[in-house]
Amino acid sequence: MRSPIRLCLFVLLFFCGSSQLFAQLQISPPDFTLTGIKTTLSVSGLDESNPEPVLYRVEVDGQSVLSGVSKESELKEIKVVFPNSGNAQISLKVGTQTANASVRSIPGWLSILPPLVAIILALLSREVISSLFIGIWLGSGIIYNYNPFTGFLRALDKYLLNALADTGHAAIIIFSVCLGGMIGVINRTGGMQGIVDKISQKVRGPRSAQLSAWLMGVLIFFDDYANTLIVGNSMRPITDENKISREKLSYIVDSTAAPVAGIAVLSTWIGYEIGLIRESYVALGIAETNFYGVFLQTIPFRFYCLLALFFGFLIAATRRDFGPMLAAEQRAVHEGKILADNAKPISSPEAAAPKLPDEMPKRWYNAAIPIAIVIVGTFIGLLGDGGMYAPHYHLANGGATKVSEKSEEWTVKSVSSDTKTAVVANQNCSFARINYDASSGWAGKTGAEAAIEIEQLEEGASVYLELAPSTMTFSEKARTAFAGADSTRVLIWVSVIGSIIALLLGLAQGLITLDAGFKAWTDGARTLVMAVMIMLLAWSINGICTDLGTAKYIVEMVTDVIPYWLLPTIIFILACLISFSTGTSWGTMAILLPISIPLAYQLNLKHYEEAIAMLPNAPEAGLYVKEMILVSIGAVLEGSIFGDHCSPISDTTIMSSMASGSDHIDHVKTQMPYAAIVGLVSIVFCYIPAGLGFSSWLLLPIAMLLLTAFIFGVGRKAESPVDEKSENTEFSYEQNA
Repeated sequence: MRSPIRLCLFVLLFFCGSSQLFAQLQISPPDFTLTGIKTTLSVSGLDESNPEPVLYRVEVDGQSVLSGVSKESELKEIKVVFPNSGNAQISLKVGTQTANASVRSIPGWLSILPPLVAIILALLSREVISSLFIGIWLGSGIIYNYNPFTGFLRALDKYLLNALADTGHAAIIIFSVCLGGMIGVINRTGGMQGIVDKISQKVRGPRSAQLSAWLMGVLIFFDDYANTLIVGNSMRPITDENKISREKLSYIVDSTAAPVAGIAVLSTWIGYEIGLIRESYVALGIAETNFYGVFLQTIPFRFYCLLALFFGFLIAATRRDFGPMLAAEQRAVHEGKILADNAKPISSPEAAAPKLPDEMPKRWYNAAIPIAIVIVGTFIGLLGDGGMYAPHYHLANGGATKVSEKSEEWTVKSVSSDTKTAVVANQNCSFARINYDASSGWAGKTGAEAAIEIEQLEEGASVYLELAPSTMTFSEKARTAFAGADSTRVLIWVSVIGSIIALLLGLAQGLITLDAGFKAWTDGARTLVMAVMIMLLAWSINGICTDLGTAKYIVEMVTDVIPYWLLPTIIFILACLISFSTGTSWGTMAILLPISIPLAYQLNLKHYEEAIAMLPNAPEAGLYVKEMILVSIGAVLEGSIFGDHCSPISDTTIMSSMASGSDHIDHVKTQMPYAAIVGLVSIVFCYIPAGLGFSSWLLLPIAMLLLTAFIFGVGRKAESPVDEKSENTEFSYEQNA
């Protein structure tokens, strides 16, 4: 009996060993690729244990596109360029093995067609929903082998469904709908009319109304979504009363939302921006530990955000406008029309503002309290969600085993190398944050070696920690909390709590019944249905752009040959194009920062060695290159926000139209010239000179003076007569002249 058993075991071992020994070389290409850009091919069946280098060769349609000598373990991913469209045949030879595969290659320019078609149709037809869907359908058809029927089905059951299923997107929808419901209740209880009456006593005309909206936008700096919806909904009745067009309000709202959140020292943007910067620095091997400090050092080079905020203030303070915005303002002043005759607002806040009985008291605090709770609650909630109020400790010593009598067992939840902190938990504490530094020990190691060990810990790892009182300052705790907070979750909390508070205030004062309160809430929420549909479609077309590689194609086409001094400008323009086409500033940052920082490092280091190093009193190479990298980082971040600011498919642009009750296309058309002039000044008078080494502290005042001169030279006040019928004795602007 033993012989058959031994024979079976021998055969089993033989086949197990031979499966590795005779593993066939295989290529795994993507579902499709674009011509002219690098495509990653996954390779399996390699003999990774072979230490000897081997010859390899890649052919596409019989033409050699890549060859060389390398170890097999380094060939698991190969990047090649497909020169022609069609069903490309791939042949890979590694040593004596050969593998074949095919991949569908489509012309690269098709990747920019879906967003381009959607944007052009929206601008021409003034109908956003159908334009966006046509763009999605077109992109889906391209992806699915040019089949319009399959493309239509996948546009619905894949891209639209994925956009709705995303938890971040769902949270934004819930927040927007709940805030709309809260505004509906506030309107029904007379709170909004009360706050309008109260602010109207301080607002003496259109100038102070616009400045109030601008100031509120600057003060709500911690999140762009909260900023947009709160400022738009709160200031709309004030600006309406002062005959300020909805287009102007939506511009003020949009020009203070992302620009102020993007450069604020504490906001929901910080963690994301710092994380992207850190990844690029680490990949380049640049010695840096304080990436928050790097972020702060980029602020002087955030030209577009700084100038956009200044320009918004300038427009509000001077009441001078130009282009389509001037026409909109003149319409509001001379005809009393805050919206154009053919306007189609994507939300109708007026629908949630029923006519109130004259005898009903209009108490301002019925609006101020819920709105203040949303604002303050968002700030406090972000700190709380990020662990600001949790126990904080300093790591004295630690390891995978017990390191001392004082050490206790903890479970690792997360580690952040950006902030040098970790979140841990045990049976007695569900959330504690520890910070580590050069004095912290780990498994007998200290300093940088200990930090590396700590940062390699995985979620769920069991460790023993000896803890001491935290060495973090209050500002460090707050910054770390903001970096780790989930803003979408917090926004849901505060919008629901604000709705409940608004309802309770009305019930407690006998202003509404419970049924009337719920009806007012649903009426308010219902006004945002169209806006939610547009946001879903905008997210869907972003998914199309991701699958098509739109951003990757644009990057490959533009970054071939760039002189060192023009790099920040090219990066700014490239970021603008990608952000405008995809409608996402964050996605653009994630695409370009890993490319731009190495480019800035290499080009400026080369320029330093060739032209600067031999000069008398030449700056240190590291300091010069670091400053040039900061300029390029600023260009990526600012170009992303600039493109997003102009894009009709951007969620923040849509939300600005929604909160302000503006026609979305009118908002885009009137805002674009303002954003464009700020962007142009940022390029010509800031990024080009900054690339040549000029100080940002010199460039910013010059740019501000130029914008001021432009407004006084080109801009006109809205009350300037348009025709004989323009005289209006019922409303005087002379008080703000």
